Amino acid sequence: MAYRDVGGMQVVIDPAEWYRLKQELDKFDPELARQLRRRIKHAGDKAAQAVRAKLAEPSPDGGPDPGYGRAAIAAATKVTVSFAKRAAGTRIVSSASRLPPQHKGLLNVYNKETFRHPVFGNRNEWVEQKGRPYFGAVITKMITRETLNEIRAALDYATQQIGATGR
Repeated sequence: MAYRDVGGMQVVIDPAEWYRLKQELDKFDPELARQLRRRIKHAGDKAAQAVRAKLAEPSPDGGPDPGYGRAAIAAATKVTVSFAKRAAGTRIVSSASRLPPQHKGLLNVYNKETFRHPVFGNRNEWVEQKGRPYFGAVITKMITRETLNEIRAALDYATQQIGATGR
């Protein structure tokens, strides 16, 4: 199992094995495949909820933002589970495509400790503002032994169900 912190956190469990397992589950019992997907997504939702909670905290500097930008990023934070051959795994991302245009820039900078921006659009006057990293460490804290055990238990259960029939 590995993870990458690129535009979010990605947990990957041997994509070839996920794909093979999904193929076997679809042959054996499609409902079992749906249950597996739901259990894994539920485990990822816990980490996504921690990201949303971090984004709900007030801006570290205070400032004029009433939180609309942070709320938009929280709403754009999603968990996906894929059993595709090349992209199998679970991803937690805040997608710019789900954000209104006025909040896309915030997505790029708010996950940093500090960032610079022009004062009310005046490109001649810039200020530094504190961000609030909401991915990386937040998700890493949530990817606890309990979360990993839930994913492992879901995979083991599905594998045992397939094996129980002698297939």
